[in-house]
Amino acid sequence: MSAHLPRFTVVTICRNALAGLRRTVETVLGQRYLALEYWIVDGASTDGTVEYLRGLDARRVSVLSEPDRGISDAMNKGLSLASGEWVAFLHAGDEYLPGALATVGAIASVSDAEVLAGYILRRERTGDVLCRCDPSRLRNDMTINHPATWVRRDTFERCGGFDPALKNAMDYDLFLRLHVAGVRFQVVPQPLVVMPEGGQSDRSLWATLEETHQVRRRHLRAGWQRSPVLLWWYFIKGTVRVTLQRIGLNTVVAWYRRHLARPRKG
Repeated sequence: MSAHLPRFTVVTICRNALAGLRRTVETVLGQRYLALEYWIVDGASTDGTVEYLRGLDARRVSVLSEPDRGISDAMNKGLSLASGEWVAFLHAGDEYLPGALATVGAIASVSDAEVLAGYILRRERTGDVLCRCDPSRLRNDMTINHPATWVRRDTFERCGGFDPALKNAMDYDLFLRLHVAGVRFQVVPQPLVVMPEGGQSDRSLWATLEETHQVRRRHLRAGWQRSPVLLWWYFIKGTVRVTLQRIGLNTVVAWYRRHLARPRKG
């Protein structure tokens, strides 16, 4: 690695997710990355999280525990506390793969990009699915993986953080905004994070797709991506995928992901 070790701030937000939080914390601290600031922003949990967090003082974990106004508000709090050159968000339940921070640190030390975007492994009932990324297609959809993405802190300061008005697509809003502004993205072509299924977007497919459509209409002045036809196409496609998985036709879903999905999965 370069003599200059880029300083990272990793932010984990959580609320009443103690079991997942424990796994997340261990994978962050297990990186043994020396130039690391780690913040946990807890939304005043009542499941034992606060007591667990008190025990992390000796492990050089910084904690803020207070009520918040949702996911965007919690992430913005983390941004305001961050002092690293680069900021990443790893939610409770997500896990860094071994060596993830060292890999990104080596790239960040020589890169002139403002966003580094890596692959993830999505943990589904039928096994882990490799999810690649393609920042060039952000005008179409959320085609990068937020848990495996690092953004320069000064880029956040210049372009702003997360929109509290959005409940599901706040990350897409941020990255599409950066893309339209001409911010340079660089792909880290390997898996860096394991992410379980069952997140906010999984629980509310239509709400998430509708918000992503609103985001495209907000940031794109023209183009077919603004059409409601695209919204309905994504909804139909997502509904078919869920249905096929429920009836056990996972091989069909896997074939589509490998050959037709953009970016490819699996």
